[in-house]
Amino acid sequence: MKKLRKWREQNNLTQVDAARLLGVSQPYLSLLEKGARPLRRELRERLDTIRSSGAVHSTMDNRLRAQLSALGYSGFAHVDPVRPAPEPSVVLLNALSQPTLDARVTEALLWLAREYADSLDWPWLVQQAKLRNLQNRLGFLVRLSNSAAEPAMQEALNQLDKSRLLAEATFCWDEMPDLTRKWMRERRSPEAEHWNVVSMMLCEDSIGGHEGSR
Repeated sequence: MKKLRKWREQNNLTQVDAARLLGVSQPYLSLLEKGARPLRRELRERLDTIRSSGAVHSTMDNRLRAQLSALGYSGFAHVDPVRPAPEPSVVLLNALSQPTLDARVTEALLWLAREYADSLDWPWLVQQAKLRNLQNRLGFLVRLSNSAAEPAMQEALNQLDKSRLLAEATFCWDEMPDLTRKWMRERRSPEAEHWNVVSMMLCEDSIGGHEGSR
């Protein structure tokens, strides 16, 4: 079913992750998405439950924690890392594509941008950010990471600045309550205001693995 595949892709889930959430095998999910099998009533109900339970967010948060652990982030040193270690650029893009992430994961993205500043595929990240309307999030992250001394990173920042969106964004917290959004908008940093991102995140939030504000 196209709707099932669209739900999976909108949440950046692999077929393996989506199948695990639905309690079916990956091959069976593939058949469902192709329309070769009917989406039974119990699976529809399970999908509705998943949508309302936050289980998708939990799955993505856990996957990103394991990936960041594999890349050396000390804040998730207690998490079993994935093997082999993932491509940092892909991890960063997947994370920024999420509507909502755990605050500790978003903090780790600043570390990722700093630690891998000279090896991230910046042209690809900028291209993908523009395709997904993520240039404000990525630009805010680059500016906040204080690593724009890297020539490729500085060029990425310049390109992102030229394509800034007027639409307001959050830093992976689209479920932010309206009152919290208003409070943050009034108190956000000049960097967040420039990139039209509603966030209280600061440069120091990438140091260590402490709790912080999004």
